[in-house]
Amino acid sequence: MARNGDETGAGGESAGWLGHVCARLKAKVDEALDAVCDAPKIEGVAEAEKLARAVGVIARAAKAVAALEPRLAADSEEDEMGGRTYDPEEDERLRRELAAHCHRLDAIIERKRARDAEGSAAEAGASQGAGQRSPGSADET
Repeated sequence: MARNGDETGAGGESAGWLGHVCARLKAKVDEALDAVCDAPKIEGVAEAEKLARAVGVIARAAKAVAALEPRLAADSEEDEMGGRTYDPEEDERLRRELAAHCHRLDAIIERKRARDAEGSAAEAGASQGAGQRSPGSADET
């Protein structure tokens, strides 16, 4: 029986390959970082701009390589059935946050309903007009 990760390429052999790729990319980003950090003192605006662009490229590359690591950790946490294992404390935290959001939304809905009910009652009173009598009132003669 094929595991979920085997079908998607996320588990087993792929995770090992991704780890190898990640390690190689980290080494290259480190080399680029060393080259920029060991550069001689900057003289002139053009050199400063060139260095700033290089720093930006390295920062983006480092961020991209770092983004691979959580995926590697997630691939190694798969259980026997191909699903992921989750931290019970994280699940409980998410449940509490969801419950808090639901309570907040319920309170907002109740306030809006109360406001609408007050508005409807005020409109009903205003439609008869101040000082006007409703048809069929006892004061008509």
